[in-house]
Amino acid sequence: MKRGFLAMVGVLLSAVTGCTEASPPPDSPPTSSATASSASSRSPEPPETGPATPLGAATITAKDRKLVEAYSSETFVSAGVTVPATSEVAVLRRRRPSGTGDVSWMPDANTYCMVSIREEGWDHRCFDLAAKRKPHGYVHVGTSTPHGVGSSSHPHRMWLTVTIVENASGRYAYTGGTPEHATPVQQATMKFPSGRTMTFVTYEFPERRPIPMDAQICNTGRSVCFKAFEPSTNGE
Repeated sequence: MKRGFLAMVGVLLSAVTGCTEASPPPDSPPTSSATASSASSRSPEPPETGPATPLGAATITAKDRKLVEAYSSETFVSAGVTVPATSEVAVLRRRRPSGTGDVSWMPDANTYCMVSIREEGWDHRCFDLAAKRKPHGYVHVGTSTPHGVGSSSHPHRMWLTVTIVENASGRYAYTGGTPEHATPVQQATMKFPSGRTMTFVTYEFPERRPIPMDAQICNTGRSVCFKAFEPSTNGE
């Protein structure tokens, strides 16, 4: 009887010892051959390089000579800031008279700068996008610059709103038609060497006559929709 009991204890001790040897140390993360293989085969995401370049109608042409002269001389020389190359600057809106309008450029994927020139004055600012955001369809909505450049007594002063949509193509427009008093939506797309695209969607409305706060803008196919005046730091 005693011999059988001792044999049973030996079997149990062997089982416990085997389990203990197979278990990893408490501070060691669990390993998996499948996970290790996946991690080793996954290439790290390459860093975003800039600057972005404008595409299509957003590209500066010979007809924009006066606009280039205006933002170069009136804005950067006086501020001591390096003027970006014209190949890096996108025209968001061309206005009359010649030499007025809105231009933008992106030195990196998280920053954009704008210059807005009117007969009554000009404005130059840079803005930051959220560093962490959805890779496709991210929407940054904001009333950037200028919000009425020039004298407040100007009878036809227009307020400009700029929205940026990331990695989502298509034509953008108000749903249900352009609201009363607002201008049609215009867009300009910039592209980084990595293929990342940033589409600037701009629209204006006269001072003291705003468009409805629930006005919505969508692209073709409605894969991206957003409220024109709804700030969004995390994307839609």
